[in-house]
Amino acid sequence: MVIFEGGCHCGNLSYVFEASAGLDVLGLRADMCGFCRAHGARNTSDPNGRMRIRVREPGLLERYRFALKTADFLVCRRCGVYIGALLEDGWFTVNANTFKPPPPLDHPAVPHDFGAESPDERIARRKRSWTPVVEIA
Repeated sequence: MVIFEGGCHCGNLSYVFEASAGLDVLGLRADMCGFCRAHGARNTSDPNGRMRIRVREPGLLERYRFALKTADFLVCRRCGVYIGALLEDGWFTVNANTFKPPPPLDHPAVPHDFGAESPDERIARRKRSWTPVVEIA
């Protein structure tokens, strides 16, 4: 396993991402939706990995839903950092910019536009490619 640790700027949201491979294999995605572009997000996930998420102050966790409302985008209310998106039944994609340390800015991120997907198609794709969450504390 390859271990990535990270979280928001102020430390309220943190995680341990246990991946089956490094970023050279998993890759980075640059979603072309307005939210991800505005945040400069570069996401990655591993269906063979595990994600553990910790929330120090639950009142400072913003679960933002938009568009098709199929996932909660986890944002810290204190520092404004987006750490990743979570399906209700426990699948996660992590914003690699929140790794400690983050990947270099020149690490390639493949652009993706998922705008044509139906809600069911979007959820099915995410369950095939996102990381299972084994703990949220």
